[in-house]
This record gives sequence, C-alpha cells and structure tokens, in this order.
Amino acid sequence: MNEHDGADVTVLLLPGLWMPAWVMIPLQQRIARCGFRTLRVGYASVRAGLQQNAQYLARCIEQSGSARVHLVGHSLGGVLALHATASLALHRVQRIVMIGSPYRDSHAARRLARLRLGRSMLGQCVPQWLACAKPPVPAQVEVGVIVGTAAFGLGALLAPDLPRPHDGVVSVEETSVPGMKAVVHVRVSHSYMLVSAKVGRLTCKFLRSGDFESDVERSPERSA
Repeated sequence: MNEHDGADVTVLLLPGLWMPAWVMIPLQQRIARCGFRTLRVGYASVRAGLQQNAQYLARCIEQSGSARVHLVGHSLGGVLALHATASLALHRVQRIVMIGSPYRDSHAARRLARLRLGRSMLGQCVPQWLACAKPPVPAQVEVGVIVGTAAFGLGALLAPDLPRPHDGVVSVEETSVPGMKAVVHVRVSHSYMLVSAKVGRLTCKFLRSGDFESDVERSPERSA
C-alpha cells in the first residue's frame, strides 16, 4: 500500500479502559503536526458492551466524512479499533496503530475479575473481549503494534505474576496480533505511551507508510 495523502485521511484516536478522550490530546497533537486531520473518540468502556462500542465507532467513522480513515488506539482502544473494523467490515479503515493493546489476552484483567469490586470496575467491554473469538486482520487493513517494555504500572501491582517483559499493565506476548504488518518495542510504560515523543513519531511513521522503519519525516505525500 502506498503512502497516503494526509489531506484526505482522518485519524480517529481511542483511549483505553476508564480513560476519557482528552488523554489522547498529546498524541493527537503530534499526529496533527504530521499533516493529518484528527478526531478523538470517547466511548463507554465500562457501561457499554464490546459490540455496542464497535457500532458507536462505526458511526463516528461515518460522521467523519472521510473516505479513508486510520485508527489509533491505546490499550482497550486498539482492541476496539481492530474488533470494530473486522466484525463490522469497516472498509474505510486502512491502517490501525495499536499501542499497548492486549489483543491475545489480559492477565491483569483476569486477576482483577476475581474480585467482586474488580468485576464492577471492568464492566462489560473487557470481559466480552476476553471471551470472544479474536478477529483476524482484514485483508485491506495494515496493523502496526507498539509494545511497551518498561515494567511500571497498576497492572504489575494487581498481578505481580504478570509475565515479563511487560509495560506495567500488558505483557509483550499479549500484544501480538496475527497478520500484523509491523511491530516495534519501546522502553516506556503503559501510561507513558500516551505522552511519549518516541511513540508519537513511530505512530506518525506507520500512518504515513505502513512501516515503523520508514525514514519519511515530511508531510504525507502520495507516491507517484
């Protein structure tokens, strides 16, 4: 797939569990400086179920008015981005960046779910994701995965047996997505990914070219 012209692509950013949309502002600003139109998408990560949130994202994509869309999701936001794209056949979506997203499983969430209060905190979306069949990457979509390896975060406290290496919440092995186009490991923690300049640069590289190794540093241009 060739590089995209950022002028006719909208990038939608999705936060993780419990997080409001404004936590994506630092990353949104970095992506906007790369030449993309951006929108933040807040969703009911606890109150609504997985498919309800997927349908809500589909409506947001429709309302964006763009023929082509890229999705950037942190943690549960990345999981939701891929699930919605695959399960609802969202053909406008062309690239997805999953940042610290527990695609395969979530050891920390399963430990939290053992507690009555923990089950209430998790709500519907996460347990439904853990229980469902994981969708493959659609043929027309390129998925890039950014993995943190700095072991600092709430998940490590809740689940001290969280398999290493991990980012403090999600283990590296939990982030692997069959059919992903590219993966890169960054020595940052789960929460710090939201403000990391390096994560921002890598996200822009993948949105531009579908590759974390690209040296493209200019505004997106269509290949001749």
